[in-house]
Amino acid sequence: MLDWVRFTLCAVLAAAGVFVIFTSILGVFRFKFVLNRMHCAAIIDTLGALFLLAALMLAAKAPAFVWKLFFLILFLWIGTPIAAHLVARLELRTDETALSHMEHPDETEENADGIL
Repeated sequence: MLDWVRFTLCAVLAAAGVFVIFTSILGVFRFKFVLNRMHCAAIIDTLGALFLLAALMLAAKAPAFVWKLFFLILFLWIGTPIAAHLVARLELRTDETALSHMEHPDETEENADGIL
């Protein structure tokens, strides 16, 4: 009985991970602005990988393998947002037309320079 519950949870988590990954891939191809595409790509690494690796953690029987997957999730959750933030800052600093794609509460030039 317990094996069926574990199998069901693994299947649900894996299906959720595949759904998130395919939805994010669709967003990467659909959006035109770089920051929107990068947001979709970061979702693949964080949420999609979390669901898939959590399914593998439930399916694994060896504790060492579970710990390796846990540290992999931890590394992805720390590294991906930092990398996405650095790429976003690079895009805002190098693309002169990037600010025209965004909405600003105050349309002053001083405020636009303050976000960089």
